[in-house]
Amino acid sequence: MNHQFLEIDTTPGSPPAEVDVAIVGGGAAGIATALALSRHGVSVAVFEKGRVAAEQSSRNWGWCRTLGRDARELPLARLSVDLWRNLQASTGVDVGFRQTGVVFVTDQPREMQTWQAWLDSTAHLGLSARMLSASEANASHAWQGRPWIGGIRADTDGYAEPARAIPSLARYLLTQGVKIYQDCAVNELLLEGRTVAGVRTEKGEVRARQVVLAGGAWSSIFCRKHGIVLPILRVHSSASARSGMAIGGAAPVRAPDFSMRPRGDGQVVLAKSGRGTMHIVPDTLRYGLKFRSLYRARKAKVGLQLGREFFAQAWSEFRYFHLGDAPFARQRILDPAPDMGLVQSAWQTASQALAPGAAGTGPAASAWGGVIDNTPDGVPVISGVQGTPGLFLCTGFSGHGFSSSMGAGHSLAQQMVEGTSSLDLRPFAYERLVAKDGLKPSILY
Repeated sequence: MNHQFLEIDTTPGSPPAEVDVAIVGGGAAGIATALALSRHGVSVAVFEKGRVAAEQSSRNWGWCRTLGRDARELPLARLSVDLWRNLQASTGVDVGFRQTGVVFVTDQPREMQTWQAWLDSTAHLGLSARMLSASEANASHAWQGRPWIGGIRADTDGYAEPARAIPSLARYLLTQGVKIYQDCAVNELLLEGRTVAGVRTEKGEVRARQVVLAGGAWSSIFCRKHGIVLPILRVHSSASARSGMAIGGAAPVRAPDFSMRPRGDGQVVLAKSGRGTMHIVPDTLRYGLKFRSLYRARKAKVGLQLGREFFAQAWSEFRYFHLGDAPFARQRILDPAPDMGLVQSAWQTASQALAPGAAGTGPAASAWGGVIDNTPDGVPVISGVQGTPGLFLCTGFSGHGFSSSMGAGHSLAQQMVEGTSSLDLRPFAYERLVAKDGLKPSILY
């Protein structure tokens, strides 16, 4: 595996016989929920089939932003950025958060119109976002000439360092009494009737009053094992890190054809803006109609590919549902190869936009692939499941999981412990995904 992230220790010994809450998945959503629950005095065990944050939670761009977020997600995004900003003060853990602002720039009039409409529609929320003139957009980074007609910026946004942020928080949780078991897959729920009673792990059964499924790209197949329909499709993404790039600005920046941000080690994370590949698999056939509006909105940037992935998923499902052979221990970490065509294209377009010498030379220092869990409307599920008391979902973040994880975990823990949340979680209800009415897709980023 080429991708590097901070490794943590596992709680020694066998899993406990019983805890208050069992969390399935040790990524950003699972660790953030464990953090919030522990502050409520709840006993928590996190079960990770591989290593904490080894999948998308350490492979994302690291942006923590409100800028350009769908109206349904904005309160969650703002809460999350606030929590990221205060995380070191509340835990003593340096997750690499820097409040640098986040900038979008463009050479396309239609994007300027979209951003202005978004800004107008969110004016009542008091966000820090503002439109940038052509002069301001071109002064934001080390651009060559004046490539941009304008942009938009949110001053309160910033970034953290994914490769260390969630593992560092997990290390902190181990000192706070939270149990974290790695290389310990949860193969299914323990149910009494339809009520959750715990989890069955590969290392034994654990009783729990409540279970949080924070399994990211694995959540859909886990739910179907229990007759729960969760329409999620995977999109494969690619990114790289480069040395020697003097991009001339501290803020992460999105341009039409590339996105980049400075990294704490002096390198620059670089990727194609919004680009990815969706492999056609059995889930595509099951849930495709629900995703048709989202695909139409984004088809210019998401490629479809039919190949061995279709047959691999079909065989994996058969083994899980009919032979009792769960896939989670067979593939501890999703580690897809990066699309080097996208990696090189991002560097080439960035090089053309940056001033001579700013982009540096030579190959990427590292490149990696990731897998994003997408819902039909591009908005996550942070919700209980009607008909399965005790089961809560925190998944389907559609590329915003790292950024939104702190607010999601905070709010879900409130809901679980107190019966209500200070953040309105209705936009993230599970039931919307299985309703017959069409879902409105997020058309932003």
